[in-house]
Amino acid sequence: MKTLLFYDNVVVLNRDTHRDLRLKPQDNLKFAAETNCVPLALVEFGDVAREYPIVFARLPGGLVPVALLGLRDAENLYVTAEGKWDARYVPAFVRRYPFVAVQDNNAPDKLLVCMDDKFPGFNTEEGERLFDENGAETDYLKNALAFVQGYQNEAQRTAEFCREIEQLGLLNEMSAMAELNDGRKFRLDGLWVIDEAKLQALSAAAAVDLFRRGWMGLVYAQLLSLGHLRILLDRTATRGAAETPPSEEAAEATKH
Repeated sequence: MKTLLFYDNVVVLNRDTHRDLRLKPQDNLKFAAETNCVPLALVEFGDVAREYPIVFARLPGGLVPVALLGLRDAENLYVTAEGKWDARYVPAFVRRYPFVAVQDNNAPDKLLVCMDDKFPGFNTEEGERLFDENGAETDYLKNALAFVQGYQNEAQRTAEFCREIEQLGLLNEMSAMAELNDGRKFRLDGLWVIDEAKLQALSAAAAVDLFRRGWMGLVYAQLLSLGHLRILLDRTATRGAAETPPSEEAAEATKH
């Protein structure tokens, strides 16, 4: 799973280089059409659990919660052919695009505000200006960057949560086979979920600590969200996207 997924060409936002740049909002979300999972922040768990399965993926930087959007590589079942998002809640990772905060290789503690300069909404004639005539950030850009910064702040809290549930030994690797009515099969590998039996076996002190830190509700949100795996199967069957004849087909959501 690539860290930046659908970001094509990330460059540092620069008030001199991008002084005249404008952003024309786009309703088309086809940029995410080949992304079958996106990272989540803890603050999203409640909204996401109502519509998508929440699972965990292992990246070089550690464990990351993700919303599972498709059962096969490069297939997002929530982006329509017209580029619309077919669900009420759109994950923040998608909504912050085309902006993103990236760690500075020369100063690990510093974050650089960047953008995908291949985003078709960027131009010099239409839409919202990013900088005014004096090179100062416009209110539009300030609001966009505030959203990016808020997401980044939540990412730190999310990493702490993931470290804790891993240290408590609550995770199990999910390896499941699902079969559609037409005989097509999908194998889900490389994903991790919280094991309810391990959760119930926690010491009283550990369980109370999770509760007091506000994390027990998030744990159960993840568990309950797995009921949406059936919805993913139904969407896959409805879309009829498979070109291959019925066979065992690997769908590893951590590979892009």
